Amino acid sequence: MGGRSGFAFVGRGDQLRALVRALAVGPAVVLVEGEAGAGKSRLVEEARAQVEGSGVPVLQGWCHPLREPLPFGPVIDALRDGRSWLAPEAHVGPEAAALLPYLPEIADRLTPPRPDGPGWSDDVRSADHGGLDPASVRRGVVEVLERAGDVVLVVEDVHWVDEATRELLLLLARTPPPGLRLVLTYRGQELPGEGNVLGVAYQRPVGVNGAEIVLPPLDEAQVRELATSVIGSAAAGVLGGQLFERSGGLPLAAEEDLLVLAGRLERATADARDDGAGTALALLRESGVPRALREAVGSRVAELGSAGVAVVQAAAVLEVPAAEELLAVLAGLGEEEAEAGLTAALEASVLRESSPARYGFRHALACRAAYETIMAPRRRRLHRRAVETLQKQEPAPLVQIAHHTRLLGDAEAWIPRALAAADQAEAVGDDGVAADLLRQLLDEPALPPEERTRAALTLSHIALSRIEYAASVAAVRRIITDPALPAPTRGEIRLNLAWITSNQGEEGGALEVERAAGELGSRPDLAATAMASLGLGVLAFGTPVAQDLAWMDRAVSTVAGSEDEVARTNVLGSRISLLEHIGDPLARDLIMQLPYDSSDQEVLRQCAVGLHNAADGSFWLGHDRRAGVLLDQAEELARATGHQYLEASCASIRLQLDFADGRWAGLDERIAALAPEATERSTLQVEPLMARSLMDVARGQWPRAREGLTAIVGHTSRRGPIQWLLTATAALGRIGLAGGDPQAAWDRVQPALVVLRRKGVWVWTTDLVPTSVQAALGCGLREEAERLTDQAERGIEGRDAPGAAAEVLWCRALLAADTDPGRAVDLLERASGQFRAIGRVHRAARITEQAGRLLMDTSPSRAARHLQQALDAYTSLGATSDQSHCEQVLRDAGGQRSAHRDRHSYGQQLSPRERQVAQLLASGATNRDIATALALSVRTAEHHVARILKKLHTTRNRVKDAL
Repeated sequence: MGGRSGFAFVGRGDQLRALVRALAVGPAVVLVEGEAGAGKSRLVEEARAQVEGSGVPVLQGWCHPLREPLPFGPVIDALRDGRSWLAPEAHVGPEAAALLPYLPEIADRLTPPRPDGPGWSDDVRSADHGGLDPASVRRGVVEVLERAGDVVLVVEDVHWVDEATRELLLLLARTPPPGLRLVLTYRGQELPGEGNVLGVAYQRPVGVNGAEIVLPPLDEAQVRELATSVIGSAAAGVLGGQLFERSGGLPLAAEEDLLVLAGRLERATADARDDGAGTALALLRESGVPRALREAVGSRVAELGSAGVAVVQAAAVLEVPAAEELLAVLAGLGEEEAEAGLTAALEASVLRESSPARYGFRHALACRAAYETIMAPRRRRLHRRAVETLQKQEPAPLVQIAHHTRLLGDAEAWIPRALAAADQAEAVGDDGVAADLLRQLLDEPALPPEERTRAALTLSHIALSRIEYAASVAAVRRIITDPALPAPTRGEIRLNLAWITSNQGEEGGALEVERAAGELGSRPDLAATAMASLGLGVLAFGTPVAQDLAWMDRAVSTVAGSEDEVARTNVLGSRISLLEHIGDPLARDLIMQLPYDSSDQEVLRQCAVGLHNAADGSFWLGHDRRAGVLLDQAEELARATGHQYLEASCASIRLQLDFADGRWAGLDERIAALAPEATERSTLQVEPLMARSLMDVARGQWPRAREGLTAIVGHTSRRGPIQWLLTATAALGRIGLAGGDPQAAWDRVQPALVVLRRKGVWVWTTDLVPTSVQAALGCGLREEAERLTDQAERGIEGRDAPGAAAEVLWCRALLAADTDPGRAVDLLERASGQFRAIGRVHRAARITEQAGRLLMDTSPSRAARHLQQALDAYTSLGATSDQSHCEQVLRDAGGQRSAHRDRHSYGQQLSPRERQVAQLLASGATNRDIATALALSVRTAEHHVARILKKLHTTRNRVKDAL
């Protein structure tokens, strides 16, 4: 791992202990985050020494910013030294056959594949790089790691990882072999998309050990300690402050300064060495403030001698670790000269052996610094020589060749090479490399029109399934205005853009899709997919369901004679989604027609989309178990086909499903992982915000709930999906009702009721209709409540919508409460039973509580049973506010006393009730909010707040930090 000789390991003791502890027992997953130069590799190196000392082998691979599109490359590199850690008897079975072309070093441990075996295509038989079967290689890697037993796999610089390797790492992290310890290092600020190191939010499964380690900058004392280990205490005492100021606490920056200082002090006169501090201070000032990294690297490179400089320059131009032979050719050196130069560079820690017989810089910053020391004519010569040399390799590293050609400024030569590299990257599934190259091509004015059209179209397809879409969308939007672009191509690109931007919550998507449908007259397959997309307007505003169905019928008719399986699957999936969302039982039959057995990746992606949308529709209907099954299938297909956005969306829907079904344990952490505090833009942010806000309502954290729900209403009021608007509005109405203000609740729900009536889809279980009925009755508007209930009941006739049917029963019960309490209780019990059958614990408890309240005057014992049942559910969920109100009613009914009335002395510790108050206080609640949420008097709430602030020795504004 190339540690630096002489540098003390400082400021990372806690992180090292955490890492070693996490690696003690497998399986384990450890994430190590830090900026460039923070010391991630050094930390892993220190841990490696301890781990290997205990007999556990450590395998290591690196990701690189400039890479060839070989998926799984970092992991395969880590496995190459298998003979040193695979026991002779650990013969790997046929699952690993696909690894044979890539790991000849351990070929004797791999069972040779059958000619017709998995992953062994005709292309692989001919040793063609493009014959890689990602699924077979994934299985092979897992097989090797399972047979290895106890082993640590380190993959460094995961912010540069290719998509296929990221999927493999996610698989290993979610279901690690029993003995595997997986360590991933990365720069958090350089992660793509939503900033998830594994592409999607990740939590270690139960039973998997691990840690999440973040490396902060060193403080001044630690920088001084680092300096002492290199230049002595006298010089370090004088320079510590300046070294800290210049480095900002970044170990790498401080080390670069110290390397320069140590080398110059070594050659200083005896008198100067006697005054080491003064000499060091003078030398440090000479290097300038602030110091650029290239100056430190340049100083060390300049002292290497001509052969060493030539080797370093060659490595800087190549950017990726390279063999000695390649460095020698680029440097123009003979074998012995190259060896001497490379040795000098290694001894000076300018270069390192990053993997067996491959040499490069320790970090990208040093590489760039060395590159900038090369004069322009020399750079051009080296890049030209790199192109000539790399073209002779087999297979040719097309991405590197294109990179060097571009830096030569030869657009005519670069364009075909970049196109070839992009094609290769797309062919092997490395969409990240392909997208980067295509964006570069689209920025090139000399790109021929036909190639520009093809590049834009390809890029729009890639962006459709990637989370980090923004850069690609911007590039494609510039192209779509080109009047020379053929209409069908413009229509296809426009369609992709509309889908992308709609997924991200941007406006105008439907109009763009309709424009695309008009431009696609000569492409019935794509025109049909555009029409099907318009048919999914069931989730948006402004179009009645009849119009949505009409668009879908047109799509089905248009695609009927098409031989394009992708288009047919797209339309089928869209039709399933529409029918499922409106509660048409035909959707279930159509799901069985999806071509799950297709070998076409794009067809399978369309299947995944259809299943995802059907899962979402099933959830809103109240078919939660079916939604869970469909979601599992969609997630599996999305992962297998590399559909990043869909996989992340599945995780967001699962949050909603788990909240509705009462699986609240760990939900806060999952929400925080999936959605930062941002409350707008992407659906991937809004859906987790919805789950958090609904939990806040149940817990009485109403200020934060109002903020989140109001943001959701604002986000969806024009763009949809409608269900979010209806659900968020209903929750805001519930807060008003809980606060004793039915008029505020009634006013709040009016805009959403207008949208619901205009759309005419009453099958969704959003809580809006029961909340509106309660608000209307609280305002004395019985006729409004009856009219709304009648509309809802008629709206679900003939539809398969168990959740909405239960809500209608609930509404009928509310209407009967004044005139026929017995019938009302019967209806409430039926509604609660239906919600329990669906799996919605919290909703069932709320209805059961209402039944208990109705029975208090006529049957106290029966009332107490209902209230106790609701209370048990609230308590198990942690629905603090609901629990407190139910406890109050139960006490009034003569049932059990609240656990919070226990007179046990907690001393300076917070009591359970005080902890509840503190949580509400931390969310921004006022004393009156706290009193209302917990069924207390304002005076009692004030007393609780005063005691909490005294116990925590804090102020009201800092309670959150003190908890």
